[in-house]
Amino acid sequence: MKQELMKKDASIYAWPSRGGVIILSSASAIDFAFLSLDPLNPPPERLADQDAEDAFCQRLLLLGAKWWDSEARFAIVAAIEERAAGGGNGRVDGAFVLGKQPAPTMREKRLVKAGWPSEGGGVWVAEFDTTWAGVDEEENLVPEEEEWGRLVMARTMDERCGLLRERFRGVFYEDLRDYAGFGFFNAWGSKATGEVGPLLRPDETVDLWRETYYKGYS
Repeated sequence: MKQELMKKDASIYAWPSRGGVIILSSASAIDFAFLSLDPLNPPPERLADQDAEDAFCQRLLLLGAKWWDSEARFAIVAAIEERAAGGGNGRVDGAFVLGKQPAPTMREKRLVKAGWPSEGGGVWVAEFDTTWAGVDEEENLVPEEEEWGRLVMARTMDERCGLLRERFRGVFYEDLRDYAGFGFFNAWGSKATGEVGPLLRPDETVDLWRETYYKGYS
């Protein structure tokens, strides 16, 4: 696991043994508490024990984190989102030409939030389509920024659950195994490949990613 602090928010990373990287973007204090992490004293690097890292990966998925093919793929999709917002130069670190990359999949561009009630069990889930990589669900777009800010300001997981239920059309699942949306909640038991390529382990470099899937595009 690793925490990355940005100017506006924080992201939490974890590296599963089967490859890829699991990232929870825009993590809040509620998420840190759920993961038993101190946001003011983040772990400086991933866990040395892979079994412990895998256990953390599974916990992270419960919050709606995404399982990316690799850190390179995450950077590519993040750059595509930035370009759609009017920023960026069409490349990732001067290497990948964005226009020649596979388009973000529904799972990659989906926004998913989960709330776990402190009593009674079950989980609340809300998920939305986004506009930066094409619209697939016109009636299910991410709420306006001001409205979304209410969710960010929730002080407890129970407050988040209430907001998901009352303001964000959240769906309650007594058993998360019944969930059939685009999030990665249940991916641990079945995921064997990535969204657009293989799941790359940390020792498999960006050069291998480029050679395998983006040869001739840089």
